[in-house]
Amino acid sequence: MDYRLGACLLLERLEENKMNQADFARVMGVSRQFVNKLITGERKMSLEFAFNAAYRLNCRITDLYVLEVVRKQVE
Repeated sequence: MDYRLGACLLLERLEENKMNQADFARVMGVSRQFVNKLITGERKMSLEFAFNAAYRLNCRITDLYVLEVVRKQVE
């Protein structure tokens, strides 16, 4: 069984931490526009970014995205 990244849950994690996109962007050293692209699904987080985001948001990396199960076809 494999997984792929589904919807980004960053906005939910920000709300839980009472943080807005601009504040999070400042803490992460990126633009608010970049954070918005993550939230809307236009961009995906790198593993390094996700690790640092999870640390700063006090969550697990797997809490940042919906993980969708992808079943491999048996040949």
